[in-house]
Amino acid sequence: MKKTLTILSIAVILFSCNQKNEETENVKNTNAEKVNKQKFGADITEEGAVSASELLALMKGKDSLSVKLKGTIEDVCQKKGCWMDVKLDEDNSVFVRFKDYEFFVPKDAAGNEVIMEGYAFLDTISVEELRHYAKDAGEPDSVIQAITEPEIKYNFMANGVIVKTKE
Repeated sequence: MKKTLTILSIAVILFSCNQKNEETENVKNTNAEKVNKQKFGADITEEGAVSASELLALMKGKDSLSVKLKGTIEDVCQKKGCWMDVKLDEDNSVFVRFKDYEFFVPKDAAGNEVIMEGYAFLDTISVEELRHYAKDAGEPDSVIQAITEPEIKYNFMANGVIVKTKE
């Protein structure tokens, strides 16, 4: 009986030591990356994502396009995180909403890298909607009242999003 207890004790100690080594390696790997990935909506991966700057060329001659994009978040709804603008190039951004209003992104996500999967399309945004989004973004009344014309904008309906934040 003593022999069995001794062997069992040694096995537990060895197993405990191995567990600590694995946890330490995981911490080291996490610290080396220094990137936190938050997922929202459908569980998507980064594989196959094209840069947001390529969207303009991909959309040429098309009304809509199913695509996975990666880019930089320029702005986020400051009320709930229910929409975001992602930079396409110096002059254009894509307005991103989330499928069925099922999920939101952090309100402080601007400036971070994003990977999103869904479909891109061109849409005419009414003056009323543009004013609503400007209000959500915290714009002053003077900016909101200056919106008098509808805009044709690139839009994106995301079913899944990964926000990458640096620690």
